[in-house]
Amino acid sequence: MRAQDRYEALAAGDGQALEALADEILATGVDVSVTAGPESVSAPVRVGVSGSGATVVLGHIALTRCTAHVDGVRGDGIRAGHDLTGALAAAICDAECERGGPLSPRVHELCRSAQTEAARRRSERADLVAMTTMEEP
Repeated sequence: MRAQDRYEALAAGDGQALEALADEILATGVDVSVTAGPESVSAPVRVGVSGSGATVVLGHIALTRCTAHVDGVRGDGIRAGHDLTGALAAAICDAECERGGPLSPRVHELCRSAQTEAARRRSERADLVAMTTMEEP
């Protein structure tokens, strides 16, 4: 799994499962240091303007980000909203994978579950959109 895919999956994965896995990683006795955050920030939501190449900001979304090192290896985490614990847990899990730690297969499993759930939600949304399409009489 690419680092970017893992990062996105940890951002969207089940919060309770993510925190439980981070706790298991911590229980192995690793040295953890938090080097940035966790901190809440906002990010603009931009959409392109047809044909002009310009973008328009629709609004901002709240995010929480964090950077941590597990046994000297960097991990980054981000979660939607004000989720300090979740962002730290995502950073710890990311670092566990980056260092190839003993629980990295479990992190990959959690990420695959998050990707499967995201695909299911996209499919459901596509089905709903398809049902709302108006046909000419």
